[in-house]
Amino acid sequence: MFDSPAKLLCHLIEHSFEGMGGTFKCPVCFTVFVQANKLQQHIFAVHGQEDKIYDCSQCPQKFFFQTELQVLLTKTHQA
Repeated sequence: MFDSPAKLLCHLIEHSFEGMGGTFKCPVCFTVFVQANKLQQHIFAVHGQEDKIYDCSQCPQKFFFQTELQVLLTKTHQA
């Protein structure tokens, strides 16, 4: 489906912000972007693992977006 984890993350970002008026706000520092890929680049360049705000209750993984956590729960933990 997606040939890289980065492309999957960009897709998840787009779906996380549906209905938000075409803007993408960083969940850590609240900087606003008009393109999902620019938010993705910002997150990778500025924020590290310690800034991830969604923790999985079933394993040590952490995520920037709730959508990423939901994918893990559905695909891996069968929530």
